[in-house]
Amino acid sequence: MNNKLSVVIIAKNEECNIKRSIESILEATAYLGETEIVLVDSFSTDQTIDIAKNYPIKIIQLDPNFFISPSAGRFIGLKYTSGEFIYFLDGDMHLNNKWFETALPLIENNPKLVGIAGKCHEITFDDNFKNITSEDEDRFNVGNQIHSVRHLGQSVLYRRSALEKVGGFNPYLSNEEELELGLRLSAAKYELQRIPVPMTIHYTKYYSNENPSGVTIRQLKRDWNLGRHTALGQVLGLLWKNPFLMEYLRLYWKSLLFLAVYFIGILTLVIGSTYFLIWFTLFMLFFSLRAIIKKNAYDTTLYILSHSMSAYGFVIGLFKMPPNADVYQPQLKFIK
Repeated sequence: MNNKLSVVIIAKNEECNIKRSIESILEATAYLGETEIVLVDSFSTDQTIDIAKNYPIKIIQLDPNFFISPSAGRFIGLKYTSGEFIYFLDGDMHLNNKWFETALPLIENNPKLVGIAGKCHEITFDDNFKNITSEDEDRFNVGNQIHSVRHLGQSVLYRRSALEKVGGFNPYLSNEEELELGLRLSAAKYELQRIPVPMTIHYTKYYSNENPSGVTIRQLKRDWNLGRHTALGQVLGLLWKNPFLMEYLRLYWKSLLFLAVYFIGILTLVIGSTYFLIWFTLFMLFFSLRAIIKKNAYDTTLYILSHSMSAYGFVIGLFKMPPNADVYQPQLKFIK
């Protein structure tokens, strides 16, 4: 017998957050009665699973011999749950206790609405998760209006039937899996909304306003280690025939501009050293002007490095397209 709601928690090494995350779900779903809650763990090496075992939830651990990513966790979470509606929550998030009371009736009463998300309050900590470095009460700039959107990010309440119809998540993507799925749903003429209602508090150490560009060195290290930049080219390949491809490209226009600049640089190097010297001089002029305007050479370095990594990812990802989701058949560990 299917539940009305399934909640899937995606986690890896979240011993600092998982207790808070699970308890927030239990509180937010208490009024519904029986709710299916599943933790999909990306092979944590800390105490995440031991802590989670203390709660009335199911626990599935991914196979380390297969590709592991948040998208893989969502893929498995969708496959091994049965609720008519399914909500995905990252393990470093706290869910507002009134979220489902608001969101569920909205999506239930509008058959065309298949995905809904609210406001995210983001709190960024230092590497030791002790000191707050920045805070953003409305990360997605929802404001006070309902926004019809083409895609949603992080935690979303979905209608299961719509996900199954368009194919769900691609487990081989290391980044932008919600965006790629959202544009497929939009192409299928479904509706997605972000509403001006508190949904989550996100505790992170990666995205921060401590630098003008919002880029941190710890974010760049994580993205490189996880290959998140490679997914940009993969998503481009997957969306090549999608009618909303330009919406994706507009999000990354700066990175694509850097790609064009580097392409020109390579051409000048081939043509002759004089042309390359002109290109290099102009590039350094851009660096200097931005550093002066922002009064921050360090941030300018991070800014250029971030877009350079993304530019590289657009190219390399097109040559490393992900396999079909059907071949993702890991040996899962059903812990509880």
